[in-house]
Amino acid sequence: MILDTLKQFKPYSISPGYHSDMILYGTESTDELIPHTTYPYQHDTAKAIQGIVHSHYQHDFVFVFIHEHSLLFQITHQNKIEAYLEYSFHEHRFIMATINEESDSLYRLLLTAINYLYNQYQIEEFADIYENWRHIDMSQHEHGQQWDANEYKYVLHIANRLIELVKEMMNQPDCFLSLHYDSVEEFMQHQHITFNTQSLCETFLFQKDPQNLLLDLQSQEKFYESLSTASYTILDINPLYSDQEKQKLPLFLQESIKDNERLYMQNRHFLDQNDFDLIKSFQRGKTWSCLYYGPSGTGKTTKLLCVAGALGLPSLKMVGSRSIDESTLFGKYVLRNGETVFEYGPLSLMMKYGGMFIFDEINMVDSDIISSLNDVLDGTKQKILDNGEIIHAHPLFRFAESMNIGYAGTNEMNLSHKSRIQNKIKISQLPIDKMAQIIVKETDIDLKTATQMASLLDAFNNVIINEGNETTQRIDLRTLLNWANKTVDLDGDVLRASLVTIISELAEEDDEILNLEDVRQILSTNGAASSVMSLIVHEFVEQEA
Repeated sequence: MILDTLKQFKPYSISPGYHSDMILYGTESTDELIPHTTYPYQHDTAKAIQGIVHSHYQHDFVFVFIHEHSLLFQITHQNKIEAYLEYSFHEHRFIMATINEESDSLYRLLLTAINYLYNQYQIEEFADIYENWRHIDMSQHEHGQQWDANEYKYVLHIANRLIELVKEMMNQPDCFLSLHYDSVEEFMQHQHITFNTQSLCETFLFQKDPQNLLLDLQSQEKFYESLSTASYTILDINPLYSDQEKQKLPLFLQESIKDNERLYMQNRHFLDQNDFDLIKSFQRGKTWSCLYYGPSGTGKTTKLLCVAGALGLPSLKMVGSRSIDESTLFGKYVLRNGETVFEYGPLSLMMKYGGMFIFDEINMVDSDIISSLNDVLDGTKQKILDNGEIIHAHPLFRFAESMNIGYAGTNEMNLSHKSRIQNKIKISQLPIDKMAQIIVKETDIDLKTATQMASLLDAFNNVIINEGNETTQRIDLRTLLNWANKTVDLDGDVLRASLVTIISELAEEDDEILNLEDVRQILSTNGAASSVMSLIVHEFVEQEA
């Protein structure tokens, strides 16, 4: 972890020692009430409560830096850095480094980081803190004022839990550092650390636009349970590579492991029974090939990357097209620095080092290329390359492919290839509620608007079937995400955002549409674009009126 190295780097640091009471509880006071509240002053909880209730919307900022298997948080109060906090996903532990021992900012930092960790990664240890915090109406307290008795039980519970966590850090060797100096800029520059410029406080402390991002995970889990009678457990990351084996991988594959693990932690609540079953099978290794098929925009590739992330596997992806030949997959001779050398293709690289090769839209490639995969997918799992090398697949090699069914330009998969794929998983169109949750998570739009957008998808595609051209026009979840992102960019103007994300997809071949900026002119035409525009106007204008 980053802060572990702080002890060997100037400015020097010390353990809390006799400063522990000051760090945990602050100074004694004769006040009967905590300022700006109706809460009784009790020395053992006062500092933690003040850390929560004295937060100020314009004075407190928490920034995050994502680093391998940990997150590093920094808090500034009135433009001064006051503390750092790091959380390790693998070790499930915090390290805190405080610059101002008397400040209550460390409790604000800890609460904000916990809310971020639970919201983004669903770490169950922090569920009670997160749920108690969600019951507080933070919109009333942006200036650290107006805290009344109705919220005291939630604040007190959070304060006691935060104190427990700080005590745990202080009782563990090297988990709490009290810094001699008032700056660690030299250390951060030495480590090449640049924090995210967007403060987490706005969302994860003051609950700005809570429907937009802050998840009610209890309701979400009930929704997922309603989808299936089967019960399943959401799995933690279980890396198949040891640290020593991982270090032997090329750097770009090591980076893909981090990306895949991060993607899995952020999206594992959107996976279903089949996904977790595949993770278990790939972990055992007897099953090592799979196919995900279904409509465009249903998350096939994302699911496969999440499967890789759950197992700590690197990945390489190739998107199918007519231009792909055997050398694209397995390698070819190239001229480099005046010498002819053999360059491995992505599939042979994954066979050599292990990890997941993802062949996206595999039914877009020619049938002879599909046949060239037979040797790889047979029990021998080997391939003779153009340089004469016989490459045998690494024990951790996994092969995954995805395809969209029934779209123009795709081929029927031959039976010989199908028989070699061990697991074939069909993904259907996502339910409206689930699509809406994904749109909210990916775009920062509010839940109501996301639900309205998701509810229109089937109607849009019915228009394309009846009035448009299925071979050139397609509206799927990706299109909805573009629409939602543009709506956020345009401060909530859904109609204007639809013109360049939804309508433009349909107006390309419509000579009647003269001006893509004029909604009324689009509505006056007779094509698919006009019908879809009518659906959008009805949903977002007429029903709202």
